[in-house]
Amino acid sequence: MKAFPVYLAIFFAVLCMSTSSIMIRFCSAPALIIALYRLIMTTGIAGLGGGVALPEKVTALSKRDFLFMCIAGVFLALHLASWISSLSYTSISSSVLFTNLQVIFVLAFSLLFLHEKVNRAVTAGIAIAVAGSCLVATGDLQHGRLAGDMLALVSGAFIAVYYITGRHIRARVDTMTYTFIVSGVASLVLLATTLGMGLALSGYRPMDWVLFFLMALGPGIGGHAVFNWALKYVKAPLVSVSILGESVGASILGYLIFKEALLWYQLSGGALILLGIYLAVSNEQKNQPAQVQ
Repeated sequence: MKAFPVYLAIFFAVLCMSTSSIMIRFCSAPALIIALYRLIMTTGIAGLGGGVALPEKVTALSKRDFLFMCIAGVFLALHLASWISSLSYTSISSSVLFTNLQVIFVLAFSLLFLHEKVNRAVTAGIAIAVAGSCLVATGDLQHGRLAGDMLALVSGAFIAVYYITGRHIRARVDTMTYTFIVSGVASLVLLATTLGMGLALSGYRPMDWVLFFLMALGPGIGGHAVFNWALKYVKAPLVSVSILGESVGASILGYLIFKEALLWYQLSGGALILLGIYLAVSNEQKNQPAQVQ
């Protein structure tokens, strides 16, 4: 496939993901309910996208792959629950910045647990990103936002485990089948959690239900699924770096819609975080080919 349509699709995916935090802010439902229905509807859309061949593809999976996809689903549920919760306690820009440290977590976990080697440029990138996050956290502490920052940071760690768990499986499983199973498992985890906490599953505004669907269709399918599709045609580092556009897009939308102006420490720390992530990802696995379908 020609490069331009793929790059256009990646740009579209960044735009879709940038709207996620905005729609969450407009939603009046509890964070866990937002995460639950976003995942349920993402599962449904992926099921429709998989078509009549989906049941056969699911039954053809090996037990090992299915197990790891279930584990990935658990961590996807943990990620969405903690990240959506963070938006109640901190700004959109800080929340998205800390969540996007997922890339650094992936590299760090790979180094610690998979014993993968990293070069000096990657190490420098990680150090710069950590320094930037400390600057933002220090500033947010003075504004009472540290709890939200930490929830977003934890959500980044959860999504990093999700990516590491599913990284090799994606080479053997197509996008819609993977999305259907992982989102389905995450939905079951959050359903059990919400029932255990006694949260109401109905009675929300009609607009909330519209937002649930738009979050599934936009960030869920138009964002994450399109990124997974793009990996068939471009190298993984390019897609990883492109995700950083979400921080910029979400911050701009947050300012335009909610008047959330960026403070000096968010601008300075955010620039360091984005620079660090860019350096780390662009120098890690730069010679590796695309992995998934």
